[in-house]
Amino acid sequence: MTSFDVQCFDDTAFAACGMALPESLSRAVTKRRAEYLAGRVCARHALAELDIHVNALPSLADRQVDWPTTVRGSITHARNLAAALVSTIPTHQGLGVDAERWLTTERADYLATSILTPREQQVLSVFTPEQRSRAITLTFSLKESLFKALYPLTGTRFYFHDARVEGLDPTASPGQCTLVLSCTLSEIWLPGTRLIGDFADMGDHALTAVMTDAEPNPAATLL
Repeated sequence: MTSFDVQCFDDTAFAACGMALPESLSRAVTKRRAEYLAGRVCARHALAELDIHVNALPSLADRQVDWPTTVRGSITHARNLAAALVSTIPTHQGLGVDAERWLTTERADYLATSILTPREQQVLSVFTPEQRSRAITLTFSLKESLFKALYPLTGTRFYFHDARVEGLDPTASPGQCTLVLSCTLSEIWLPGTRLIGDFADMGDHALTAVMTDAEPNPAATLL
């Protein structure tokens, strides 16, 4: 994980980090270029910890990262923070990491129906406004991490209402909760599949992660 300042960024940073500016970013705004580089630098350092050394991590046609063959990973960036999660453990076939700035209570309430299922809204109704805004931020981020973990495995896009979060304590840091699919992503990723989500308060940001096997545990697939 690293922090960066868009206001101080220019394209010479790519050369300073030993990377070339991708053609796909030739017309991108400065903010996008800074985020891209910060995320790739995080990923490169994470891979180096596993004794895997790369100069660049290009993007595939669907904007997924083209990781080395033995690696699974995920990159995130939010405002001035970037992070990466990588693994070479064979059972870690799906990895997702996401960072989000904490939503204000007003913004959280505005976005609530877009992010939360009716069941989640009912659970959050007993929270204080501050707890509710934190829970909505975490739910948003956890579902983003879930998508990043499962999309590369299934090739199927899904949305906020296609999964729900259970057992979320917005006052915990670090903490864990459960994510439950409510849609079919493939023949093995079915409604009721349950996955563990991790989360932490990083100051101005929420940071979440989801790791899963290539195939779900049948015993964990319960509605």
